Amino acid sequence: MGLLLLILLGSIVLGVLLLKGFDSIAGRGPKQIKDGISSSSIGQKEDRVPCPECAELIMSSAKKCHFCGAIIK
Repeated sequence: MGLLLLILLGSIVLGVLLLKGFDSIAGRGPKQIKDGISSSSIGQKEDRVPCPECAELIMSSAKKCHFCGAIIK
């Protein structure tokens, strides 16, 4: 049982290290990911307004809130 747990944990650690290595080779670090989010439309909130029912941010042109289903007038 203990050996099986050790093998499982070892494979998880090895997988995480491999994924971190692939990210560094591809040039995807925390700064690049943050820059990508801030330059995409996902990171921009200026065209979003709070829903009058649930206060989640929705598009200013929305007719219906996709969080709570409220009809926007």
